[in-house]
Amino acid sequence: MARATEQIIFTAFISLVLIAALFVAMDWPIRASIIIFLLGGIGVVLALVQLGLDFKAARIEGSKVVRPTFEVQAIEHQGRWGSLEIWAWLWGLFFAVHLIGFPIALPLFVFVYVKTYGGSWLTAIILTAVTGSFLYGIYDYFLSVPWPKPWIAFLFAP
Repeated sequence: MARATEQIIFTAFISLVLIAALFVAMDWPIRASIIIFLLGGIGVVLALVQLGLDFKAARIEGSKVVRPTFEVQAIEHQGRWGSLEIWAWLWGLFFAVHLIGFPIALPLFVFVYVKTYGGSWLTAIILTAVTGSFLYGIYDYFLSVPWPKPWIAFLFAP
C-alpha cells in the first residue's frame, strides 16, 4: 500500500474516533461532556484539514504528504540540579495552590515562570490573562466549579 494511502486511512480513522466521541458525549450532562466537546471539536477540525492535505498530496503522484514538523533543540542533560529546578517549580505551584488558591496561583505561576525564563512583559501579561480568563470563564462561570478554600483563608477567618 502506498504511503499516501496509509496516511489517508490513518487520518480518516482518527477523524472517525473523534466524531464517535462527540456523538457519545451528546448524551452526557454538560459538565461531564464539555472537555470532550472542546477538545473533540478542535480535533475533528484539525483532522479534517489534515485529511484534505493528505488527499491533495495523494493526487500529486510521487510526492510526499506534507506534515508539519516542530523541531526543537534537544534538551541538554544538566544533571541533578536541572531536575531539582523542575521539581522546585512544581512543588512551588503545589504549595501556592494550597496557600492562596488555584484561581490565583495558576495565573501567578504562569507570570512568574515566563518572566523568570526571559519572556517579555507583553508575553507574560498575555499568557497570564489567557490563563486567568480560561480559569474564570470556563471553570468558575460556565461550570461553577467549587474551589477548595486556600490555607490563607483559614488564617483570616473569624
